[in-house]
Amino acid sequence: MKTNEIITVLNENGEKVDLELIDAIKVDGTNYVIVGPKDSDEAYAYKSVKVDGEIEYTSIGQGAEFKKVLQKFSEK
Repeated sequence: MKTNEIITVLNENGEKVDLELIDAIKVDGTNYVIVGPKDSDEAYAYKSVKVDGEIEYTSIGQGAEFKKVLQKFSEK
């Protein structure tokens, strides 16, 4: 479900990157977004966190947390 909405995320290097929002999901009470480069089949998961009243999206890497989010996304 691509939305054509572009959001800015912080990648593993702490750099801001603009990616297209594919979906938003909640896993174990934590909000995540699934995003990817525009016109690409690639997808990444980022955690949604509130910092000073603003939502920021931070990389969760590819460990256990990523696998849990991927599993939940695959179930949709």
